[in-house]
Amino acid sequence: MKKISFAIFAFALLIALLPSCKKETTQVVDFSSYVATNDACKVTGALDSTQWTNSVLSRQQDTVLLTFADNIVITDSVTGPIAINPPCPNPSNGFFIWNINSTRQCKLRLVCVNTALDVIYYNAYGLSGGPITLGFDFRTISTFKSGNSYRMYYGFYNANDSLYISGHGDIKIQ
Repeated sequence: MKKISFAIFAFALLIALLPSCKKETTQVVDFSSYVATNDACKVTGALDSTQWTNSVLSRQQDTVLLTFADNIVITDSVTGPIAINPPCPNPSNGFFIWNINSTRQCKLRLVCVNTALDVIYYNAYGLSGGPITLGFDFRTISTFKSGNSYRMYYGFYNANDSLYISGHGDIKIQ
């Protein structure tokens, strides 16, 4: 009789706990829209107002991507506006250039992820202020595949490692 009572109690407890067991959902990130640009860095397609803009990333999983250590030392603790252009050409064969204009000295941290949000590239740069062109050659990195889109997250930091501008944009390799 004790075994039957215990079995009924265990079954009732299991039934009571089942609703609290929720399957963890993964948020799917849509990489299908990207700002198309040509070799001269002119926008040739529709603009996506969420990409390549001065914003602060709101999703915790996005900002966590930009918290890696670097050995870059800058002295400017004051922040200033930054002009960000979409990389070009986009889509490309894996080689992109990216034009940025920062009014102050700052750090740039950059992370590229695939659609599963796996980090496949990251780097940090010290920017002295003024216009700069960065080149990215993803053709030599085997995790970048032709026909796929990727998301680039970027963050600009002052000398105190305070993030003050961040955002994202999508690139396509063909």
